[in-house]
Amino acid sequence: MRCPKCGLDVQPEKTWQLISPLPDSEGRITITIMGSFKCSNCGHIWRGVVSKIKAGGDNVEVEGSASKRVLEGKDKEKREGQVIEVDLSDLDDIESDE
Repeated sequence: MRCPKCGLDVQPEKTWQLISPLPDSEGRITITIMGSFKCSNCGHIWRGVVSKIKAGGDNVEVEGSASKRVLEGKDKEKREGQVIEVDLSDLDDIESDE
């Protein structure tokens, strides 16, 4: 990231993650990588977004400061698994037996 005062390229001193509590319209969760920066040239200190990752669905989208990349899933078929049905009255019977 470039210093907003003098324009020097600076690496973050510290990074942390912010995870969005709600998915976007495509059902993906957004993970934002934040960073704190200090310019070695002019001493300016600031915080900013290092990158964003949108994960979920069929692909993963990685957005950096200068580029954006979409990583597609290998198999685009809908994954099916075993469906387990539980009748709540069966759970009541188990609790009464104990």
